[in-house]
Amino acid sequence: MRLYIFLFVLILVSIFDSCSSTGSVEKPDNLISESLMVNVLYEISILDAMSTFKSRNKDFEQIYGKPYIFLKYGVDSLQLAKSDQYYAKFPRVYHRIYSRVLEKMKKTKDSFDLLEKNQK
Repeated sequence: MRLYIFLFVLILVSIFDSCSSTGSVEKPDNLISESLMVNVLYEISILDAMSTFKSRNKDFEQIYGKPYIFLKYGVDSLQLAKSDQYYAKFPRVYHRIYSRVLEKMKKTKDSFDLLEKNQK
């Protein structure tokens, strides 16, 4: 009976120890600001949506693709990945960033819908 209690306590302690988040989150040296993350993620989302259509220019991805976005905002893919990983450890901040991206996308869609309505 004591062995079962000991094993139960050991398993319980292991579960609590593995679930605790006592480890510190290291901030990357070149962390992208929240507002810049919103802009970069917005443009990457638009680019990904555009890539589902047939492109008329085969070199579109090389000319206006992610390399262009990284050059435009002065970031690189590793910096974006590390910043995204850092923000993901803070759910409220991460949610705020992606909510702003979604809001920006909705405004763009509304603008296109208004243009289409005015053309009819």
